[in-house]
Amino acid sequence: MEEERTRIEAEYRELLKNSVAFEKRIRNRWREKNRQKNARISELEARVKELEREIELLKGDPTQG
Repeated sequence: MEEERTRIEAEYRELLKNSVAFEKRIRNRWREKNRQKNARISELEARVKELEREIELLKGDPTQG
């Protein structure tokens, strides 16, 4: 009986350890994708501002460009 209990506890601890590691990998992957997405958003926002400045310059002096 005691041997069976020890085996089951060891199996439970291993499953729990694997589950925690799996969840950690998922969270880390999500965080990395979120960082990449936010970086891309920042790049696009900067580009939009740049284009808006160019538009304003062209409105002020249509010969530029």
